Amino acid sequence: MNVKVPAVALALILAAVCLTRPLHAHKGVTSKFTYNAEVYPIFLNRCGHCHIEGGVGPMSLLSYADAFPWAESLRTELLETEGPSTDAATNFVRTAHRELPARELDVILDWATGGYPEGDHAKAPALAKLINAWTHGEPHLAVPLPTPYQMPADVIEATQEFVLPIGVATSGDANGIDVLPGTPSIVREVELQLRSGNTAPRPLGVWTPRQNPAPIVLSPPVRLVPGAHLLVRIHYKKTWLFEGRSMTDRSTIGLYFNP
Repeated sequence: MNVKVPAVALALILAAVCLTRPLHAHKGVTSKFTYNAEVYPIFLNRCGHCHIEGGVGPMSLLSYADAFPWAESLRTELLETEGPSTDAATNFVRTAHRELPARELDVILDWATGGYPEGDHAKAPALAKLINAWTHGEPHLAVPLPTPYQMPADVIEATQEFVLPIGVATSGDANGIDVLPGTPSIVREVELQLRSGNTAPRPLGVWTPRQNPAPIVLSPPVRLVPGAHLLVRIHYKKTWLFEGRSMTDRSTIGLYFNP
């Protein structure tokens, strides 16, 4: 193929396979590409922030044992004509990836079609670990949820609203806001508003996990005064990996101020 395909195509795959279990087909190896040499770097650089053990993605793609059972599903969905989805999870994952260059798409398709070889086992990449950290360094002010949210075992999806006192003693201008998920595997979206005095809440932005996360830029800066509150609305959703399990989250909101 010689066209550039948006990475949302890959994102569609990852959303679609959420609904199924891996396939364990066996076929002859014809691909010149191997997971260890060519495919793993693509998954790591394009998908690895979410599709990692403990991440928000429905499965990890960062080891051969985790990735190869999904090869047939990856291929099938990559070859589907892309279109809008009515499924929130699908659209969520679509927006979480950057454009996927045609060369990388070709590698994944060739590997998935040609028997998905592992390559030299001795050269398998080291197991990647989830890094759950502030994306722009420590914030000037960190405001955690007032109490942990307990997601019951029998609940798959939920939306919870929280009121967070900011606790500033003097007025100041915030130019950025970020979210540090307490439990990254279930935090899908965080909607943020500011309530100051008797004025109507001011929208600050919506945070979602993505491959290259960055704080929400507040432009123009937002004036924070003593007594102001953050209104936080969090959308939680479990993948099939956590069905039937009780989950706890206590995410933290970070604020960055002008010097």
